[in-house]
Amino acid sequence: MHTITDNDLFHRLAFDNPWWEFTDKTRIAFKNPAKRAFFPAFSNRVKQAGTGSVLVLAGPLRAGKTVMMRQMVAQLIEQGVKPTSVMYCSLTTPSYTAANLSVLFEMFCRRYRHGPNAEIFVFFDEVQYAKDWEKQLLQLAKMRPNAKIVGAVSSSSPSLVTGDVVQDGKMEIFILPPLTFLEFMRFRGSEEKLFDTATTAKKGSMSLVPNGLTALNQEFQRYVNFGGFLEGILSGKDGVPAPTFMRDGVADRVLHKDLASLNGVNDPQELNRLFGLLAFNTAREMSMDDLAKGTGIAKNTLRKYLDYLEQAFLIRRINRVDRDGQRFQRQVFFKVYLTSPCLYAALFAPVPPSDQFFQRLAETALVSQWLGSESIANLYYASWRGGAVDLLTLDPETGQPDHVYDLDWQNTYVRTDKRPDQLVTFVKENNRAATSYVLTGSIARTATMKGINITLAPLSLYTYWVERDSSMRSVQKVAS
Repeated sequence: MHTITDNDLFHRLAFDNPWWEFTDKTRIAFKNPAKRAFFPAFSNRVKQAGTGSVLVLAGPLRAGKTVMMRQMVAQLIEQGVKPTSVMYCSLTTPSYTAANLSVLFEMFCRRYRHGPNAEIFVFFDEVQYAKDWEKQLLQLAKMRPNAKIVGAVSSSSPSLVTGDVVQDGKMEIFILPPLTFLEFMRFRGSEEKLFDTATTAKKGSMSLVPNGLTALNQEFQRYVNFGGFLEGILSGKDGVPAPTFMRDGVADRVLHKDLASLNGVNDPQELNRLFGLLAFNTAREMSMDDLAKGTGIAKNTLRKYLDYLEQAFLIRRINRVDRDGQRFQRQVFFKVYLTSPCLYAALFAPVPPSDQFFQRLAETALVSQWLGSESIANLYYASWRGGAVDLLTLDPETGQPDHVYDLDWQNTYVRTDKRPDQLVTFVKENNRAATSYVLTGSIARTATMKGINITLAPLSLYTYWVERDSSMRSVQKVAS
């Protein structure tokens, strides 16, 4: 029996890195699919890496991490980086299973004579399959301080917030979430049909085409039910993916058994049952006691499952504040959100906008817009005996609520005598200067209640704008 040699491994590496064969006479023409809105910020982070640090690209399966890394490879070479200074390696390749990351890394460096101080770019895809991957990447970065090292993970993320720095400041996190509503419309070509993008970019305010809200809401409804993953958009007709993708593609590929087992989950059926219950209750407040009773799973095991589902970017827990806007030292209650509302349709069935359940999926869609932003760390909800606020953000410096949200997809406040009393009371008692929103199905106007100014805005429009505003600020940071 023959064993796998270093030379065999290098042949596989060379197969994964065809650009190593480029010469000065090679005509470089990469085929680049459309880039996600997060690419400029990611590119900037890659180029700033080094000095003994590592960049981790984290997000769920099927979010596009592999494509974005390959697009980064293409950009580097097109901008003049020597092709033999860039290495890509996917740890899902069976022949790499027993190989140490340092073996693959040094094999590449020896073959192309990269000295200890050489500026090289190294991308390890699905690096969570390597044992002690964090430690291994940090050791490589320490040995070669000018190397730009990027590791992509679909689970076991060291942090859930873009920009977080862990491992004594040596590892920075970049989150790539499922598709945002803005990206969904751009990939479908509907943004330019519904918005005057030139005016929007120039004046910094939205310019929706006349009578465009109905069409925007239709796009939002498609996004809620089908729009979290690019291949789903591309695989169907009119933005509605084929039933096989929704049934088999998202549900099976995203809840990956291998990733669960890597994180010590030995009962995938139990995990799937929990995930189904969480999906069915997305955007609802719950507690560990509720979950333990509903699933029959011990609380210690539940905590492990919840941590795994969150670190695999399938759910996001949002913590609670009290009626005074104060955080709890012990979070007994919390809200759980799917990271993309289309996961609900994949597990159960699409929900029409007239259904009462649609508002919770719409709220889930809104929360998902923050997942790739640093602002997600400041997102909370409030509840107390007899009252609640759907969502709010706390100013990171003052700790006061600065944006407060009440969702009203059915336009209840306009159609009936009901008023957003709990939102108004919360704002009056905690920060009268907070920006207060009632996010509606189709109403846009301003109002005043008990001296508190309120903006009524269509939820679909705000969901588009909150991510667009965030991505524009990211582009501005890159430019500066």
